[in-house]
Amino acid sequence: MLYSKTAKYAVLALAEVALCPPERPVSTKQIAASASVPYPLLAKIVGQLRRAGLVNAERGKHGGILLARPAKEITIQDVVIAMDGPDVLNDCPLFLTPCNCEKECSLHPLWRPARDAVVRFFENSTLQDVANARQGMQKVSVG
Repeated sequence: MLYSKTAKYAVLALAEVALCPPERPVSTKQIAASASVPYPLLAKIVGQLRRAGLVNAERGKHGGILLARPAKEITIQDVVIAMDGPDVLNDCPLFLTPCNCEKECSLHPLWRPARDAVVRFFENSTLQDVANARQGMQKVSVG
């Protein structure tokens, strides 16, 4: 259950959107620059996030993306599943076949507690939490 780099970029990009005023679309170029996400990849990410119902996209000169719900209502798990699919939460880090409680691999007893902790973190952490943490990091690095 090691989520993809694309999912990581999606979380960082949406955290940047969460730091902006919620009533005004944020340009994808601005998001790409502030989140350090390659622009062509961000365009694909936004499409997946839109299809998952996490963002609304507006075209045109003053277009961009808006969160579909408040940042405090979107969990990291929502974003990871939108990018990597629901099976990512059951993937075993060392075996190629999915590992779950019904069909346990030999590593399952060791991996399960760590997996459960990561899933709890994903379920309980929101984009607002990530945005607040990123904003705190920016203040420390500037000050």
